[in-house]
Amino acid sequence: MRLLLNLLNLHLLLSMLFASLIIASRDALQRMKELQASEESSHEKLLRLSVETGGCSGFQYVFDLDDKTNPDDRVFEREGVKLVVDNISYDFVKGATVDYVEELIRSAFLVTTNPSAVGGCSCKSSFMVKQ
Repeated sequence: MRLLLNLLNLHLLLSMLFASLIIASRDALQRMKELQASEESSHEKLLRLSVETGGCSGFQYVFDLDDKTNPDDRVFEREGVKLVVDNISYDFVKGATVDYVEELIRSAFLVTTNPSAVGGCSCKSSFMVKQ
């Protein structure tokens, strides 16, 4: 019985931990490594994810390359790649997964899953938030 309770507590703890992370897919990590290798700058390149009002669903994801963090940023690092999100945007994307996709009409970083979103457009650039 005690083992079962410990396992349940561990499961809850891990669920809360992963729900607060932003996860970068293997393709997103690979693309960021390629971009970092191709840059001539001496500054480290960071992938910045922010959320702005707009798009066809109310909010839109914006990806930029940046070379600095701000005091209100949260930094998620994996395999030497840093994903940066400001505190306000973080509330809209915590628990999300960032991917990099190559299609005939575009190649882009996208948020492929977002627990805070209830809907969005087919382009995966904009979303609605849970009330």
